[in-house]
Amino acid sequence: MKKLNEFIENAYNQLMQIKNNLAILYRFILFITPFLTVAFYFIFIFSILPPNAVPKYSILTLAYFFPPLGKESIIPLMLSSAPEKTVRILTFSFSYSSWPPISPWIVGSTIVILDVISSAIIAYNWWFAELIIKNIAILQRGYNKLQRKAENFKKAKWLDMALLFFMLIPFQGTGGISTTIIARLLGLSAHKTVAIVMLGSIITTSIWILSCLGFFSFL
Repeated sequence: MKKLNEFIENAYNQLMQIKNNLAILYRFILFITPFLTVAFYFIFIFSILPPNAVPKYSILTLAYFFPPLGKESIIPLMLSSAPEKTVRILTFSFSYSSWPPISPWIVGSTIVILDVISSAIIAYNWWFAELIIKNIAILQRGYNKLQRKAENFKKAKWLDMALLFFMLIPFQGTGGISTTIIARLLGLSAHKTVAIVMLGSIITTSIWILSCLGFFSFL
């Protein structure tokens, strides 16, 4: 009987160790998957872009992460075509002898991918952000204050729609990253948060692209 109990205890400990290892592996996969996804996406895009469009695409894609630039400025620039054009991004000026337009499908998919991947990195690895916050006193105090304020909104009706509307507003600070942070503070799951960002990004990106292509010119 003693040996049987020891066998069961050892088997249980082994199962717990396997479970912990799988949990660590799962977190690692969640952390690395968005980076791998965006890497493979850009490899594919660079393989089909014309050589003279690569510098323009690279600079504007990178600039998308720096406010106050957003869809309202990056999308028209990507879709535009102008020879001998000098473009100023932040404090840098870039001159091009050729400023080729980029396909709307590439522009649209790039913006959506950037929004969704940024959201996924934050939403599925919120534990990492909390780990950093809890080790910095000033961030911890601010975070606790935000959490207390967020409690008033967690049970609000139409919270999902409110966050989607926030994502749709074309103003500075209402993009995928800020929407994800607010959603996680309000206790939304990572899956729902990323879904809201994806839907909002698809809608706003489509509207901006169609507007730049003159689809709404009849209005």
